[in-house]
Amino acid sequence: MTDEKENHAVFRFGVIAPLVCSRFDNKAQERAVRADILAKAWKHPDGSLRQIAPRTLRYWLARYRQNGLDGLYDGMKQPRRNKGQTKVLPTSILDEAIKLRREVPSRSVHTLLRLLAAQGFPVDGFSDRTLARQLKQHRATKQKVERGDGYFQRWEQDRANDMWQGDTAHGIWLPDPNNPNKLKKTKLITFVDDATRVCTHAEFYFDEQLPSLVDTFSKALQKRGRPCRLLLDNAFIYHSNTLAGMCANLQISLSFCTARRPQGKGKVERWIRTVKDSFYPEAARAGLASLDELNKRFHNWLASEYHNKVHSELHSTPLDRWQKDISHIRPVDTAEIRRALMLRARRRVHNNTSCALLEGEEYQVSPTFAGEMIEVRWHPDSLDNIEIWSDGSFVEIAARVIRHTHVPKKKFDVGQEAEYEPLSSSKNYFAALQNDQPSSFPSLQKNDEFLSLEQFQKILADSLSRSLNETELSRSRSFFSQFAPLKLQLTADALAQATDVKGTHLHLRFYLQHLEKITQQNRRSSR
Repeated sequence: MTDEKENHAVFRFGVIAPLVCSRFDNKAQERAVRADILAKAWKHPDGSLRQIAPRTLRYWLARYRQNGLDGLYDGMKQPRRNKGQTKVLPTSILDEAIKLRREVPSRSVHTLLRLLAAQGFPVDGFSDRTLARQLKQHRATKQKVERGDGYFQRWEQDRANDMWQGDTAHGIWLPDPNNPNKLKKTKLITFVDDATRVCTHAEFYFDEQLPSLVDTFSKALQKRGRPCRLLLDNAFIYHSNTLAGMCANLQISLSFCTARRPQGKGKVERWIRTVKDSFYPEAARAGLASLDELNKRFHNWLASEYHNKVHSELHSTPLDRWQKDISHIRPVDTAEIRRALMLRARRRVHNNTSCALLEGEEYQVSPTFAGEMIEVRWHPDSLDNIEIWSDGSFVEIAARVIRHTHVPKKKFDVGQEAEYEPLSSSKNYFAALQNDQPSSFPSLQKNDEFLSLEQFQKILADSLSRSLNETELSRSRSFFSQFAPLKLQLTADALAQATDVKGTHLHLRFYLQHLEKITQQNRRSSR
């Protein structure tokens, strides 16, 4: 209750006080006091001098005797017989809205209206506030959000692309493409413009590794231009040298939030909550079967439900706010993006084959770099060829090695240096070796058989009682390249020991780590 209403209530009590606080011996005394009240000009709370009407005096007395001081406040009227019931919201629509809200308590009123409209209910005859009020009265309220600590202050950039905020989040569960009988959780990678709240790009993946981040960032740059600054959290993929190099090439400043303080990038955190509240509940129940289908539905939702809806802080849609700053957007050329988004790594070229190993594949480098450390640059979408850099300068394009069954031998020109004059010292050396030959040659003990890559992968599959998928085959190739030669019996015994203790359901990384430990111990003991 406001102070104004309280002043009016106190004033009314002052008017009727002589009647309710006095004792009268007869009716004549009461009528005399009533007459004095009606004849007097009273100073009202608004400052005006006015008399009190007899009917008003009777009404104030009746309300006070019935409800006390509360009866003198404005608005104290008899409740309607149909109080709590809506006149414009049909019962059928309200019942369906209550059912939809209780199905998924996180659904907002806006989402409920869209769902009702999709089912054919007419939702134009009432406002969202009417529906929200009725849902509250029927105890079909939305899930409450956890409270914060009130430490952070609101802020935002002046123009579009002044700063993007990036983050990752857990997504919904989808059938595993490598095993349709199991479910696998998706990951959402997103970038949001600070000033306009436009989602520059977001996409679901089955991982949150660096190639997925590069793919999202590349698409965001192509659609929305170049940001001046990126604000990210402290996740491992954001602190990679590759991302730092990408931003440096594109003249983008890179900054990070304080650890364990996600409120510093509150806009992208709030945007992710909007996605989880509005999109996730429906997507999880829509029977989606693949990433492509999930991303298609998500981008449709983004265009119709988010970018074209009035934002409560902007008081306009994110797209309308973006259009106001369209003249300040700095576009990026596709070739420039591709150059800047290339991944980088340091590799040593093999001494004998002049090959560099990358992602389990070998690439042929010029023989002049044999045994040297080089930098390789590649785009995750194309691994047929990679760029070779040395001392910060581009050297050549290296192609992926295609193995053949027959490789012609190289011919070497020995020249004149191969012709020597016979020496008596050399003749005497070999004559002495012939005289020192032992009478009997010691017997050789047969060494343990060494594995090929195909045999190693077959032993892995047999030990785990399953076929290896593409990711596991690539990981096994990398392990074999690093730790070969591997002995047959030692490898089989190590894998059998690991599966006996932990079973066959763990990640391939566990079994390879155990095999690495056993192999290294065996090599140290045999020195």
